[in-house]
Amino acid sequence: MDWSKTKSIFIIVFLVLDIFLLTIFMNKIRSSNPDTLEQTTFEETLKAANIQYPPKLSKEPVKDALISANTKKFTQKDLEKLKDQEVNAVNDNTINSTLNEPVPISENFSPDELKEFLKDHIVSGEQYSFWKYSKEDQTLVYFQTYKDRKIFNNTSGKLIFYLNTNREIVSYKQTLLDNLKETTGKKQLVAPFDALRFLVDNNEIDNGSEIVGVPSLGYSTFLSDDYQFLAPTWHFVVEKDGKKEDLFINAVEAQIVEITNPEKET
Repeated sequence: MDWSKTKSIFIIVFLVLDIFLLTIFMNKIRSSNPDTLEQTTFEETLKAANIQYPPKLSKEPVKDALISANTKKFTQKDLEKLKDQEVNAVNDNTINSTLNEPVPISENFSPDELKEFLKDHIVSGEQYSFWKYSKEDQTLVYFQTYKDRKIFNNTSGKLIFYLNTNREIVSYKQTLLDNLKETTGKKQLVAPFDALRFLVDNNEIDNGSEIVGVPSLGYSTFLSDDYQFLAPTWHFVVEKDGKKEDLFINAVEAQIVEITNPEKET
């Protein structure tokens, strides 16, 4: 037996086997879902940064449409329907009103307390949804909604109640968007999980933070005049060291949306 020839045959066989196994391995990599690999890597990044997030944070994109609206011009007929208050229109787009009798709220305020008041004393009051109670500024802030989704801090679609030192509503300021409607077909939006990735990649969320609850979908203005266009927008609540922060991201273009604190208005 020629040992040198046998050795050469074994080398060739093992080389062919190695090539075969390498080919199978490369094919598996090529056939793997790159999105799955990317998500796994991002999950590891969140874990390393000690960023807590809801386990049910969706990785599946949803669809929604852009909407348009124009600023409501209040008429004398609108104002005449308001009762138990002295109404002054700063201009035809804004109502300033003082209540004849203050309306008390509880220390641990619940939006249900004002449900009937909104219905009976506010123009289109059913369109507003509670946003924030600022004890420091003595205000209750409501945002207008479209299909039960908040329109985040739009100056033309907001209701602010002003309180006295006894936790009583004494006056309010109101603006209202009108003729809200979808202007496009439904577009595929950025999934909440990918929106979180964008915020982390842009250093908007500190290490050791927690995403409080599942992000909600609302709308924010991206083109504003008397006639406005609004885009679907994800709202994240981020907490660290007992302090909460609201973060917003355009769900169509994955862009961070800067929204000021409405309760600071006077």
